[in-house]
Amino acid sequence: MNRNRLPIQIAILLGLLATFRPAHEAIGQSLPVHSLADQQLSIRALLYEDPYLPVTQRPYSWDAYRRTMEPGDREVSGWWDRSLYQYSMDLPLGFRAGPHSLSVQNTYNSRIPYSENNAAAWYGRGHSLEWSGGVWLTSRFLTLSLQPQIVWQQNLDFLTPRFVPTNSDGEPRYIAEGIGTSLDAPFRFGPNPFWTTDWGYSSIRLHAGPVEAGYSSEPQQWGPATRYPLTMSAHAPGVHHAFVGTRRPVRIPWVGRIQFKWMVGYAQESGYFDGSTAGEKRMLNALHASWSPPFLEGLTLGVIRAYHINESDGFQWSNVLSMFDAIQKVSLSDTNPDSDGVGGNRNQVASVYARLHMPEARAEIWGELFREDHSYDLRDIANEPHHNSAWAIGFRKASDGPWADFYVTHLEITNLAITMTEMVRHQAYYYTHSAVRHGHTNRGQVLGAAIGPGSTSQYLGLEGYRGNWRVGTFLQRVAENDSYHVQRNPIGSNLNNEPYGDYYRHRVNLNVGANMLYGPGPYYLTASLVWSKLYNYGRFDYGDYTLPFADHERRDLTNVQFQMGVTYAF
Repeated sequence: MNRNRLPIQIAILLGLLATFRPAHEAIGQSLPVHSLADQQLSIRALLYEDPYLPVTQRPYSWDAYRRTMEPGDREVSGWWDRSLYQYSMDLPLGFRAGPHSLSVQNTYNSRIPYSENNAAAWYGRGHSLEWSGGVWLTSRFLTLSLQPQIVWQQNLDFLTPRFVPTNSDGEPRYIAEGIGTSLDAPFRFGPNPFWTTDWGYSSIRLHAGPVEAGYSSEPQQWGPATRYPLTMSAHAPGVHHAFVGTRRPVRIPWVGRIQFKWMVGYAQESGYFDGSTAGEKRMLNALHASWSPPFLEGLTLGVIRAYHINESDGFQWSNVLSMFDAIQKVSLSDTNPDSDGVGGNRNQVASVYARLHMPEARAEIWGELFREDHSYDLRDIANEPHHNSAWAIGFRKASDGPWADFYVTHLEITNLAITMTEMVRHQAYYYTHSAVRHGHTNRGQVLGAAIGPGSTSQYLGLEGYRGNWRVGTFLQRVAENDSYHVQRNPIGSNLNNEPYGDYYRHRVNLNVGANMLYGPGPYYLTASLVWSKLYNYGRFDYGDYTLPFADHERRDLTNVQFQMGVTYAF
């Protein structure tokens, strides 16, 4: 760059910024899930009664943000109550334009990858540096938003788990540990540092009132869970998709409030998948709908359904309309209750949920039940509703206490382990499928709960909010793919033919963390520290049943993850 021109360029930029003003009518663009603005709405959804905030259908729109964060007559008590002014300038033909918030964050893992709910980013061992930001252009009926995510991942080498397959030359294949090519979820994304450039929360959308349609690359988070949604979460990069839906709940007299979103797009593979369907186009067809009854507005009932469809025969409209297929397999062309679905080229995942918000108590409870594939008929549902099923329950409550304006307690229990029906009826890993081999993934990361198939999690967190500060801590236990441990080490498989299995080597992570936010505005600083004890990392001693177990070598590791970031809200 010519240094003599630098002051001129800065002057031009400052001149443009001087023309910006708050855009209280900039309503089309979306808030990235887990962004600062998204966290504000999440807290306000707990503290206050707002029937038009689409809590279970994210990303939120700026329309919902503007309606919720307008101060009105209320007193602003902290950063969670403060509207992040988004500046804009008027353009011809009724358009307005401005910048998105700019965020920079560095993540460091000391021993192994540890990565959850971060869209296109994947935090391997070493440093991961990511940037997000962009610009938007909006009018009464049309909005364009460019908000990419750019990540550099150091991706240092780490100890390869035992059950990662290798090539003929003994090198790891970089596919899923224990699951192999039944899921496109690499344990590591290659042997070298790499860059990821993703469209992030970019979109073009037409909107009128509460209804919108368009094309987007935004990750979706559907359902009531705040940490591990079972069907659609922001753990993976967004699937590029066309969509139609509502931006906020719509009230219908005598019926209640409804909201929905229907999206159709194409999920991508990671580049490290070498299963039988590698390179094949895969349509994602997904629908979310929810209802809040007029007699109990704090209650939200919802349903989520998603199909992954291999398009070996090219695009067909019947694949789009499959969203409206019968939920019972007997009503379809397939007649085998344990087969993989119609024609063997599609896989359904679905969930139902309930969320109850109690504004007087400043509390919410929720539950979600997930099902992989169809039930055969109503008799099958009655006999084995838990076949191929997973579940999650959660609770959040705000409470008064010393040294803070309020505290928030968060409890969430998630179970993706295979159920006991495995004793009499085959069950697949959740998010996997015998014909749609990529599974419920996009670009190598699971679209559902970040803990992954076969796993369980118990999470307890506490955060204190005061003025410009938030300080929190959490404790979590994760049994990582515990289904693999149980299937590989059943009762009676020991060397002495004793009636027990390997109860000593479950692959468990114990995570203890702390986090903080300081937000005087327009700068917001964040930091977190997570210490993890990785019991039986690598599963190296599976199959050694000699007693006593307590005398065996304890092959455990520890990992420390440190994050630090800054957001500038224009």
